[in-house]
Amino acid sequence: MRKNYFLSLLLLMIAFWNVEAKEREISKESAPTSITMAPVLPKPTELAGNSVSGVGTQINLVWRDNTSGGSQETSFQIAISSNNGTSYSFNSAPQSLGSFATGILPGLSPGMTYKIAVRAVKAGAGPTVFSGCTVTIPGTVNAPADQYSCWSDIITVSTNPSIPNAPSNVLVLDHETTQTEAKLYFNDNSTNEQGFYISRSTNGGPYVGIATLPAYAGTGQRVYVDKTLPDAAYHTYQIAAYNVSGLSTVVTSRQFETLPYPPQAPSELIFVWSNLNTIRLEWTFNGSNQTATIIQRSSDGANFYDLNDSYFPFINWYEDAGLGEGQTFYYRILTVNKGGRSGPSNIVMASTKKRVPPPPPYDLAAKTLSPYRIDLNWSYHLAGEYDIPLSTEVYRSDVSATDGFKQIAILAPEQFTYSDTTAKPKTRYWYKVLSANTFGQSPYSNVATEITLGPPSMPTDLQAISTKDSLGNDILMVRWTDASNDEDYFVLERATDVNFTQNLLTANLMKNYTSATSIPFDEGATYYFRIRAVNEHGSSEFTDWTSITSFYTAIPNKPYALKATAAARSVTLKWGDDSNKEEGFEIERSTDGTNWGRVTTTAMNVTSYVDNTVAANTKYWYQVRAVNPKGASAYTDTVSVMTPAATSGLVKGTISNESWQVYPNPTADAVQVTLPESMQNQVGVVTIVDKSNREVMKSKLNSNQKEYRFDLSNFSEGTYIINITTGSQHISRRVYKF
Repeated sequence: MRKNYFLSLLLLMIAFWNVEAKEREISKESAPTSITMAPVLPKPTELAGNSVSGVGTQINLVWRDNTSGGSQETSFQIAISSNNGTSYSFNSAPQSLGSFATGILPGLSPGMTYKIAVRAVKAGAGPTVFSGCTVTIPGTVNAPADQYSCWSDIITVSTNPSIPNAPSNVLVLDHETTQTEAKLYFNDNSTNEQGFYISRSTNGGPYVGIATLPAYAGTGQRVYVDKTLPDAAYHTYQIAAYNVSGLSTVVTSRQFETLPYPPQAPSELIFVWSNLNTIRLEWTFNGSNQTATIIQRSSDGANFYDLNDSYFPFINWYEDAGLGEGQTFYYRILTVNKGGRSGPSNIVMASTKKRVPPPPPYDLAAKTLSPYRIDLNWSYHLAGEYDIPLSTEVYRSDVSATDGFKQIAILAPEQFTYSDTTAKPKTRYWYKVLSANTFGQSPYSNVATEITLGPPSMPTDLQAISTKDSLGNDILMVRWTDASNDEDYFVLERATDVNFTQNLLTANLMKNYTSATSIPFDEGATYYFRIRAVNEHGSSEFTDWTSITSFYTAIPNKPYALKATAAARSVTLKWGDDSNKEEGFEIERSTDGTNWGRVTTTAMNVTSYVDNTVAANTKYWYQVRAVNPKGASAYTDTVSVMTPAATSGLVKGTISNESWQVYPNPTADAVQVTLPESMQNQVGVVTIVDKSNREVMKSKLNSNQKEYRFDLSNFSEGTYIINITTGSQHISRRVYKF
């Protein structure tokens, strides 16, 4: 449209110029020789101009053409100054046939400010008389032949600037890029920009304008902060400078990536299982934008390090292998992407298995079955894969529950009972057991204790006193302390010697008794007492003996049934003891039956005596009486005896009690008699008499036998005297049958 307009204007001007030329020729032919001055033409008004859009090298002008008819211009003159009116150059414009005329100023400099004025010219109508002009244009040349108008008012018009230079060095720094923000750096290479257009493409999509930046003074590096980025995406920027003339070359940045937000922390981390060298962990993911999982481990729960920083992003378990036995670690899990690491999960502690000593047995119990046996039983904890027992060890103490334990047995691991048959009767034992394998021993079980069965404990505090019973009779009272609770009865023994071999009496007393009366007793005799407790498992030890000497209340009764038996060099006397008050027996002898002399005084309860001071082939008379501090009894009847004549080979002297043996004494069934060496290999006789001096057994000696056994099992309880007589010797020993 604009091109058609200018073409029409050009054709019109050409036609105008042709008409004017013809008129000039006609005028020349007919013009007078005198010169006529022409007034000024009406000046153009309402002059306006604008720079053509695009690169600013042309200004289009328009003004009001005030000439018409006879004053019609033939052209217009345009004055233009690029130095603020100091000097002008001149262009022309064609005639206008309308109210407004136009002109073109091509070839101008972009971004330049021009002062412009215009005047009408009528060729060949001059010279012009100028009057009333208000505008002066330096350098104006007025042709004499032409008629001019005054110059229009001066206007100022600027050409459009040149297109600004394109930015350069466009860059985005990755380390300054976050999830939603990036810095766009560029060099501003232009001074005539009105601003900068910035557009952005995300993930290969179309470019979309995101910002218009204002112009900056001068040149240099500029920066734009884009805070509208989506995270986890790839982006490219385009930037161009612009002004009214257009856009500079568009510059594209390299592609860059905005970081994703760090993933959410995993949770619910648990220790699932372990073996000797592997620990398995499991957890829950709480996000989906992780690119890897980080396994962290610590040996103290505080200082963690990355065990694996590139584990699979969506596998929620991990097995930490290659560990040592019995190691303990702390773990936590993180996830990561380009945006960074998540926070850590909860911390979990886990340990590898260790081949260790087995768990201890428990519920150990003990039960006594006999004086020598205590049975044990116990239970086992369920063993694991790495603490299997290989043996069970049994320990026993006879000291206390804490001290003195010694191993008494090693058992198979599946055995849960044991019989201790090495115990001692009536002894308290403490037991404990443990399990063991090649890696050590378990702790001990509980301690169980029991007392073996056996003889009861020995009584204590034994004492004997002389007292009277409720009827005023003299008695001997024995007292003791019962030190056991399991006796069946007590055995109280009384004898007249500390070895409890002479005149031994035994009494079985009911359990729980603590005293007993000892009767009958001989007055003036010293009695020794001891006691022991008995049950089905045996007897306690006897107590230490205690003794008491009875007092005399009257003279003793006289002995009775005195008998005498003669040998070549001895006379054996026997009598009956009818008193319990004698201190001893006085034995008197006479060679004429009238004059008596004392041979000896025996101890109490002696009922025989061998007189070895006799001569052979001699008659003797004997009498015996009992004596005590109160006096003497009457004599026995007198007996006489004739010793035989002496024969060769007779052995003189006496035999001590220590040279021959009678055992056991006391006895319940039989006695074993060992002859003294001087009576062995001789012919003789053995007689046994009871307390009444009655002969209850008689047996011959064999010349080739030195030991004899005599069965007393059918004899009643009491004291018996064993007499052994050979051709030259006689011995006797008291034995007690119970």
